Amino acid sequence: MPLFRTPVEVVAPPRLLGEEEGYVFLGSCFAQHVGGCFEEARLRALVNPLGVLYNPASIAMVVAWAIEGKALDEACFTERDGMWHCWLCDSHLSAPTMEECRSGVERALQRLRQQLAEARYLFVTLGTNHCYLYGGGVVANCHKVPQKHFSEHEMTHEECRDTLREMLRLLQEYNPRLQVVFTVSPYRYRKYGYHGSQLGKATLLLAADDVARECPESVLYFPAYEIVLDELRDYRFYDDDMLHPSPQAVRYIWQRLCHSWMSPQMQTYVATMEREARRHRHRPIAATSP
Repeated sequence: MPLFRTPVEVVAPPRLLGEEEGYVFLGSCFAQHVGGCFEEARLRALVNPLGVLYNPASIAMVVAWAIEGKALDEACFTERDGMWHCWLCDSHLSAPTMEECRSGVERALQRLRQQLAEARYLFVTLGTNHCYLYGGGVVANCHKVPQKHFSEHEMTHEECRDTLREMLRLLQEYNPRLQVVFTVSPYRYRKYGYHGSQLGKATLLLAADDVARECPESVLYFPAYEIVLDELRDYRFYDDDMLHPSPQAVRYIWQRLCHSWMSPQMQTYVATMEREARRHRHRPIAATSP
């Protein structure tokens, strides 16, 4: 009987993932979703403590700020509509005063610094090669400030590659045992045009592949992008906007990751924790019933 799909080969890493190890997820909303699966399985995972990050420059910037422990000056913050925002993160850390905002961002950076020191794996999901600059520096989020205040830059293949190289150098100096896993988000950027979006994904894929080839001992690649585009390849695996992968697609990639990259012991542990999570989501019909 013919197989009506094209399965993507997922090569197992030299060392399978274990339940006792620490994990960090940084990057686009896809990192948020897959990292959430790790959290639901009660694994030691830290997922985007400063919020969603979309491009290599923003991700590398946040990693550098966390590792180097630089002090946040006033240039890192902006006020809009009675709330203070930080250019390093999204609005979930915004606050009514700059001091409160600074305190929240510093705690998030400290959490990231600590987890990077202890973690065995860092998953980096690259979303786009477009970044935005404000005052000469890259910002992680525009916080609904009018676009006229920013300049948009489309990173070249070489810029993406060199940015990832420098980030990897910092990470290796800080935690030599850390394994970096690159993935590319299957989310399509309609605002750049579908052809432009594909060119951006190709740029990210080439840059990630360059770094993985240069540092095979410390850099891995997981083909999430290829699984959605080649294996699933159907709009039923996209959300209502036809751009974001659906929960079903995320779940499928999570299962491929579990079966291909996790040790048998970890697979058993994850299955147990997922059953527990489903059980805890049940709610009694009557609070007084047995």
